[in-house]
Amino acid sequence: MHLAILIAVATVCAGIGYANPLLHLPLAALGFPLVLGLIAFSAGSPRKAFKRGWIVGTFSSLACLYWLAYPIGVYGGISWILAVPCPVLMALAVGAYYGIYTFILSIAARRLHPFMLCIFSGALWATMELAQGYFFTGFPWMTFSSAFAYWPESIQGAAFLGAYGLSGLLVSITTGVLTWKTSNFSKVWTLSVIVILLCLGALRTEPENFSTLKITGNATIGIVQGNIDQAQKWDSKFQVSTLKKYIKLSKSLPGKADLILWPETAIPFQIQNPSGLRVALFNFCKDSGIPLLTGAPGYVLNPKTRTYSSYNRAILIDPAKTTLEWYDKSHLVPFGEYVPFEEYLPIGKLVQGVGNFIPGTDASPIQSANLAMGILICYEGIFPELAQERVANGANILINISNDAWYGKTSAPYQHLGLVALRAVEQGRYLIRDTNTGISACIDPLGKITDSTELFVDAAILVKPKLLSGKTFFSSNYGFVTYGPLVLTLLFSIWIAISTIVSRGKRNQ
Repeated sequence: MHLAILIAVATVCAGIGYANPLLHLPLAALGFPLVLGLIAFSAGSPRKAFKRGWIVGTFSSLACLYWLAYPIGVYGGISWILAVPCPVLMALAVGAYYGIYTFILSIAARRLHPFMLCIFSGALWATMELAQGYFFTGFPWMTFSSAFAYWPESIQGAAFLGAYGLSGLLVSITTGVLTWKTSNFSKVWTLSVIVILLCLGALRTEPENFSTLKITGNATIGIVQGNIDQAQKWDSKFQVSTLKKYIKLSKSLPGKADLILWPETAIPFQIQNPSGLRVALFNFCKDSGIPLLTGAPGYVLNPKTRTYSSYNRAILIDPAKTTLEWYDKSHLVPFGEYVPFEEYLPIGKLVQGVGNFIPGTDASPIQSANLAMGILICYEGIFPELAQERVANGANILINISNDAWYGKTSAPYQHLGLVALRAVEQGRYLIRDTNTGISACIDPLGKITDSTELFVDAAILVKPKLLSGKTFFSSNYGFVTYGPLVLTLLFSIWIAISTIVSRGKRNQ
């Protein structure tokens, strides 16, 4: 098939398969790895497979990551001439992973039985996504299973295999389709995987099904979406109006809450410093009698050097306590919260008003009454290992505060929500998400998204999550499930290498 046709098919399938505001058809996403598999099996050589896979992967990634130009062009302080190529460069980097996947699959297709090829392709894809989440600070934004997150019945496998493992299982279906005519075992594998996923979706109607999860309590949480213009957020002239707006929205909540939640950096000033704004904030908490968890910048003064270390914080203000508790974001966004190689690059940090953040080191839950909150700030929610760490430390609920105003009305807010929903399924915890401009929501341990808000609107809603203890299979066996595909990929690769050497030796005799 002509390369241009393959590029067009894969790009369209990725563009509408992953979440977006125009047309989202999750099943279409399967066309993306299907095309990559077709390239791997039909290319004349592994080198040609890599080249074509990289090209197809780049165009498909660009269909999902085009939105990167928006925050860079609007908030990055550089011209659109430089901003527009940025998603292209990122797509080229992400596309290289798909090129490598196609290259290795092309070699494997010459040595493995079609049935084994189905298993290997799934393990290889899961390994590739693991690598995307690790190398170069990690950017697992195109986790394949996230395309199906808005169909919660289809992602129950994440409670057992995690998001990466579920991605691999879905991709193995496409390999089975491609080898359908050549192997009855491939047919059995493909049909079996589909049936298992469908049965999980039908039978796992409660979080406790097929897990050791137990409900230990209930909570009522007020989600406040301030919808603050990003261009005004760090302007000192708007600090008073910003605080007044959040307080007004909080007072409009339709009922009594156990906790009020404000989004990432909702407070555009230093709570640690004495000021009239601080007094107004604390008076609101005291008068309401309700604990407030809000995003805000924070700092630590080094007494020896007299220098400040800045943090992106989630701060709990509890009127029943005399001290503040907080969590410092540990996985920072390059160029959003710090600039790597700052002295060599022509782009500044996208966050105005504060210096470069440094990462926090404590992932312990923040406690408020019976809430043990595992905090994930902004895109920390797309990393499985961070949610795993919070639950392992005792979190009975996950809280994700974010500021997706950076993305505008693009695909990014929808994709971000889909990625975060997978954390709830993996860990068997309710996940409460509060963003500045949307999409805020309550996500249950089955991945069902409820009480979701619209983009760029003011909102104040009450959600009533359950608090859970215990672990899913994935959470209990995190290391085995996460790194099992990597081990399997290495074992298959060794076998392929040995069989290739032996085959060449026989030909040379």
